[in-house]
This record gives sequence, structure tokens and C-alpha cells, in this order.
Amino acid sequence: MMLPLHAGLAILALRRPDILRPQRQGWRLAVPMVLLWFILIVIQFADYVTSDGMLNQSLLEFDLVKHAAVTSAIAHQGVPFADPFFARPGFAGYYYYFYLLPAAIHWAGEPFVSARMAFAAAAFWTGIAVPALLWQISSEAGLITAERGRRFMRLTLLFCFVSGTDLLWMGYRYLWSGNLESRSDWWSTEVTFVLHSIVWVPHHIVALIAAWISMLLLVQARQLPKIGRYMIAVLAGLGIATCFGSSVWIMLTIAPVLAGWGLISLRKGDITILIAGMVALLAAIYQIHDLIVARHDNALPIALTIRPFTFILPREGSWALLHLLALPLNYAMEFGIFAWGSILYRHTRKEWPRQPVQILLLASAMVSLLIASFLKSTIINNDLGWRSIWFAQLAAIIWTTASLHDQPRPIADRPFTFKLLLALGIAAVLWDIAGVRLIRPPYAPTSPSHELFRLRSDNLDQRRIYEWAARHLPANAVIQHNPALFQRSFNFGLYGRQPTGVADKEANLFGASMDDVSLRIATIAPIFSRALPQAEIRRRAEASGVDYLMIAAVDPVWSAHKGPPPGLRCIHREPLACLIATKDIAR
Repeated sequence: MMLPLHAGLAILALRRPDILRPQRQGWRLAVPMVLLWFILIVIQFADYVTSDGMLNQSLLEFDLVKHAAVTSAIAHQGVPFADPFFARPGFAGYYYYFYLLPAAIHWAGEPFVSARMAFAAAAFWTGIAVPALLWQISSEAGLITAERGRRFMRLTLLFCFVSGTDLLWMGYRYLWSGNLESRSDWWSTEVTFVLHSIVWVPHHIVALIAAWISMLLLVQARQLPKIGRYMIAVLAGLGIATCFGSSVWIMLTIAPVLAGWGLISLRKGDITILIAGMVALLAAIYQIHDLIVARHDNALPIALTIRPFTFILPREGSWALLHLLALPLNYAMEFGIFAWGSILYRHTRKEWPRQPVQILLLASAMVSLLIASFLKSTIINNDLGWRSIWFAQLAAIIWTTASLHDQPRPIADRPFTFKLLLALGIAAVLWDIAGVRLIRPPYAPTSPSHELFRLRSDNLDQRRIYEWAARHLPANAVIQHNPALFQRSFNFGLYGRQPTGVADKEANLFGASMDDVSLRIATIAPIFSRALPQAEIRRRAEASGVDYLMIAAVDPVWSAHKGPPPGLRCIHREPLACLIATKDIAR
């Protein structure tokens, strides 16, 4: 389906040859930026083998294991797909629309294009789309001064490589604890800007893009006759459904804005937004069904909170009042130069906006700040607090660019404070780029949480085991690694095609019950931690639905015997990893 769709878009583009021949001056700016972005994607996503034979994996693996596992599952199973983190009947309950494109790339390019690299390709194109979105919103909001378009785009591209003042707290944290963090924003509830967000969570950024494109379409629809208006409303509805299917958290954030806008329009007799909402509901009904039926969470997914200022301070009791009072300082530090630019923008524009897109910018930013400040998600991490803030971030980037682009020397003539904030923002991005490879054990003193990123001698052999299994074992065979060694496991999802019995302590990500996850870990973990009779190993594996065991040098049972447990036959062996068939273990 996706291939004919993209072919159709290509044919439509051929009817507009003018858009295929951009001005030479445009290429002088675009080509170096695209090449730089491509190099950054390679640095961030690729695996490298060190001179001593160890696998240097990017710290992106922390989230990439999920992305690769979902991409592979969709490519081989279609949708809905089985839970890749916990083998169980039924399907995963997850928002997967973004993954359809990398899954199509992986399906078409396998075995030459892995699921990891297909996802990286989708992240690359997301990075191309973000500056385009910033430009489009600014243009339709009337914020780009005539004859200053190129300067506006240059500043937009610059600000895609700028973050907040996080390194100030990184320095304080180092002085306080003696530890560094690989991510500059890991001192508080995170606010990650363009580059960091695209490489870590491009699906949330695509949801943001879909939400804004839908709103821009609805603004344009007001200028059309009824038939044209309703056709645009259908397209906007599909965009809203895409937003929901790419990120529930982004959709929950923009929903109050769309609902309020729709009610105001209905009072004026305009049903355009109502039509868009109905189309979105119909288009997303399949995804809604999956999320409701396939998830077995025991608690509500959203709770009240006060956004904490820093992880160093307690969050409960009277400390909550301190966090509340510190919210302005919290956001000022997180937004950095963009807080400065937003204040300058409001200072130079005394009146409240009347232009529709400017109103949407302000409304979405205000709702975004309210949700990010006082609500949190409860499924593993506070993804709602991390992602909802992006509407405020996007507005702040646009306001900052709009405030500067019509100045003769937009950066050189700024005060020292501005230049310091800009330098800190660029330095934070550089820190994050270096952090995915170098700020980890044994290269740097880091917090204990970074131990799971330590370079290990068996990772390369584990990758070879999973790649062999993908070629030689049935697609539905369940391969089990040690799920209790670390908070998060990576290799099974990064390199494997087959499902696993239980991924790790956070295997409830796709909807499995936390009680079931804990019970299965308790059943499986002893196989990897101590010597057991073969009959006991087989009993535990079969009780968990495990077809194969993957034991590696990192497991205590391997260390105790200087190799695989005695008496167990490896159907495939690498120097530091072994794959064992459950059916071959004696009863």
C-alpha cells in the first residue's frame, strides 16, 4: 500500500517541475546541512567494533531496542503485531503508525537493511521535515519579514542544533556527586530540543508534525467554499489520526486545543473541525481498539503531579511547594536561549495575537506548559511530561527566530547574556552527540545507571547469535536471554527477529501485566544465575514458553563454569555466547 502511495506522490511532483529545480543558492545551504545531518545519524546509530574486538553500541540502544523490535515485528507480521517484549497470546498495545515506514524499508531491503538502520533512515527524514515545519508555520503566521526569508531559514537551521542551559546543572551535579551523565538534560524532567528528540524519539516528533499540519490545513479551509473546506477537513482528520497513532502523548496534549477550537467554530455554525474530528476517530478506531484490548495495566496511565525541578531534591510533602515555586526557573534553564527569545518576542509585540496561526501557537504552548507541569504518565516513565512540552518548545523556537531575523546582525549585536545562552545551548548538543559513544564506562566517571552501557566483550558474540537465529530458526521461536541482569536489555531486540519470553523488568511496555512480567522473570532468572539440574532448567523454560536459551559470558552461570553450563549442548556457539534448544535439555 505504501509503495503505490509514494509512487503517486512522485508522479504528482513530476507535474510540478518548478519545485524540482530549486535555486542554486538554496542548494548551497541545503546540501552541506543534509550531509552534516547524514553524518550525525551515522555517528548516533551505527555499531562500531573497537580495536580490542568489543562492540561499541550507541546509548540510543536504550530506546532503539524498542524501535527496532517494533519495526521488525511489523515487517514480518504486519499489524497488529505480537508483543515483542513479552511472549503472550494476542497483540501488543502500542501506537505504531510511525513504524510503518521503517518496517516497509526493512521488509523491502532485508537482509541488507536491518530494522535498526531502517528506523535510523526514518529518523533522518524526520530531521529534514522539522525545519520545513518551522518555516511553514512561521510563514503562515506572517512572522517572516519580506526579503529576510533566507536569514530566517539560516537561524532556524542553527536553532535545530541548540538546546537549553543543561550543562550548568551538569557541572553542579559533577561537583556534588563526582559523576557525569551522557545526556545533558538528565538532571531534571527532560526537555529535549530538536536534534536530541529526533534521534531518540522521532515518532513523537512526527506526531507533532502531523498535529501542526492538520491545524494549518484547518486554518486554510476557512478560506474555501464548503465542498473544498470539507475535503480539506477530511485530510486534516487523517493528519490528526496520524498524530494519535504516532504518539498518544502528543495527541493528548493538542486535544484540548482542537476541542476548544471546534466548540468555538460550532458556535459560529462552522462544522469543519467537527468533520475532521469524526474522520480522525474513524481512521484511528483500529489503533484505539488495540490500545484498549491489548493492554493490561493495573493503574490509570495519567496522574497529577508537580513537575520536579531537579532529581537531587525530594518530590513529596512540602518539597512539592518548592518545585511549584521553582517552575519559572526550571523552564528558564531548560529553554535557555529560547526563553530569552520568547520574552523578547512578547516584549516587541504588545497586543495579543489575532492572526489564526499565531493564536494556535500561543494556545498550544500554554496548554503544553500546563499539562507538562501538572500531569504525568505512569507507564514506566513520564513520557507525557517529556513529550507534551514540545508544543511550547516549537513555539519558543519560532518566536526566537522571528525576533532576530529582521535585525541586521541578529547574533553579533546581541548582549553577552544572549551569546552565553547560545554557547551553552550548542555545547549541550555537542555533549549529547559525544555522550552516545564516549561518556560511559570505562571512558568516563558516570552514575551507576550507566553500568548497563559498559562495553562488554560478549556483546559482539550475542549479536552473531541473534543474527544466526534470524536466518536459521522459525520466526515464532521464543529465544530467552537473562532478563534480570539489568534494568533494560538490548541485544535481543536490536539484532534478533524472534520474540523473547520476557525482555527485562520493563517488559510491560507493550501492555503485558506487571505481575505477569515479575512472575516470569522470577521463573526464568535462576537459569542464568546459578547451576540448576537439567530437568529444572527445562521445566522453567517450558513453563515460560521458551524454545531456546541464549547464555553469554555476562551471565553468572557462565562465569561460574567458564562457559556454558555442563551438559547443555549449544546448537550454535560463539566464543562468549551459546544458544541452547530447550527440547535438547534432559528431562
